[in-house]
Amino acid sequence: MLKPKIYRPLQALSIVILMQLAINCTSRIPEYLTSEAKEIRSSYFHSSENIDGLMLSGTINETPLFRFQGDEAGPTALIIGGTHGNEPAGFEAAHRLIKQFSDSPLKTGEIFIIPEANKIADQKNNRRIKAPRGVDIEMGNLNRCYPGNSHGLPMEKMAFEITTLIKTHDIDVVIDLHESPVFHLEYIEANSQYHGLGQTLIYTPNEEASWIALMLVDEMNEAIPPGLEQFSLAAGPVQHSAAWSAGEFFGIPGFTTETCKKLPLETRIDYQLKMVGIILREAGISP
Repeated sequence: MLKPKIYRPLQALSIVILMQLAINCTSRIPEYLTSEAKEIRSSYFHSSENIDGLMLSGTINETPLFRFQGDEAGPTALIIGGTHGNEPAGFEAAHRLIKQFSDSPLKTGEIFIIPEANKIADQKNNRRIKAPRGVDIEMGNLNRCYPGNSHGLPMEKMAFEITTLIKTHDIDVVIDLHESPVFHLEYIEANSQYHGLGQTLIYTPNEEASWIALMLVDEMNEAIPPGLEQFSLAAGPVQHSAAWSAGEFFGIPGFTTETCKKLPLETRIDYQLKMVGIILREAGISP
């Protein structure tokens, strides 16, 4: 016997309530953010005139895209924070860049920033979001999903939207902010296929990226005593990462900035901000 029709709208209402609770839950401010990032999030994430739109709009992964335009035309950069949710210095730096460019407009060029690219992973302090059972877990890892798939899983869709953004706005340089638990100079796995990536700049093997990378590592290391904390260069981003995609499909400089989580958080954030500043300057974008 069929259930009376009166139960159907009640069931639908319950589903709507549960969905709204899920959305509210995922929009909360992560407790582990620094007080500065929490303040920035509260001030700029809902009413900023620099919000250009929403990535994955209408889903629980919805996250803002910020756009900053200079007084003079010039190159365009894309900065991605929060690709991995357990690498806080990257998205902490992205938050601070939003405040910086909101308070001090650009002189030359244009910058797009996605501060929380994998929002749910960022909120849960996880490297990736869960993939469906039977699917490669890396399909929840945004940095293994490029160039993306408009009909795929959430992070494949995010990668697709970022790829579309690069194409639509003729992006000239991509900067993806990351961290590693181990210093690059202290750890090499026995099979020599994995090096700790902390304190490295990973860059696409093209001429412009190579030049910027050399300038960056020299300038960064001028102020760092010899030792593990100094920065190294690593050519060739991992396949299906944002930096890899930038070089592979668009022939533009792509960078993965890696700080080491053994250092204090504020030190790592400072390093991230300095690296971004050098890349933007060398690419012709003037804060």
